[in-house]
Amino acid sequence: MFTPPEPLALEEATIGIRGEDLKYSDVPWSSLDRLPRAGVAAPLVCQIFNWYEEVEWRGVRLADFVAATGLDVHELGYLVVHSRDGHYFETLSRDEAMDPRVLLVNEMNGVPLPHEYGGPVRLVVPFLQGYKSVKWVARIHAYRHDPVGIKRLLGQSKSGALGRAWVDRLGIVPAEGRPGDPAPDR
Repeated sequence: MFTPPEPLALEEATIGIRGEDLKYSDVPWSSLDRLPRAGVAAPLVCQIFNWYEEVEWRGVRLADFVAATGLDVHELGYLVVHSRDGHYFETLSRDEAMDPRVLLVNEMNGVPLPHEYGGPVRLVVPFLQGYKSVKWVARIHAYRHDPVGIKRLLGQSKSGALGRAWVDRLGIVPAEGRPGDPAPDR
């Protein structure tokens, strides 16, 4: 049975990082105040349960976080985002992660991100299926090879890409793929 982590105040939030150099450090959310704030209005899509919700997210770009923290990730590598629930994790290619629409958010629809939606900090990847937008972010680790996220391990999605029907219906612009990336799930 799934049990969400205990609520945590934003002031207490830290994100553990580990690059390909295997150096680990904790980054307090409060230390990110100097990074530019960014927002995106985008649908959160769950293809598995066939729903979506338009949301206004606000936080910092994952690309800015990576640059500011010096997180070492190879240009053909992957970032793995782990949830504070101790079980859930998902992967993004470096190209996906560096897309300027990908955010670490602490606000939703103009208010602090509620715990049930992944507060105090969650990942938002508006051009992939909702499960890629990890709730309750705890750690971000870099890998040279894709360690395969939990949904792929469970056989629920090969790529996390939104199907053509969702892309067309909601006007979502997919991220640029790399040669060899799997075709989107249809």
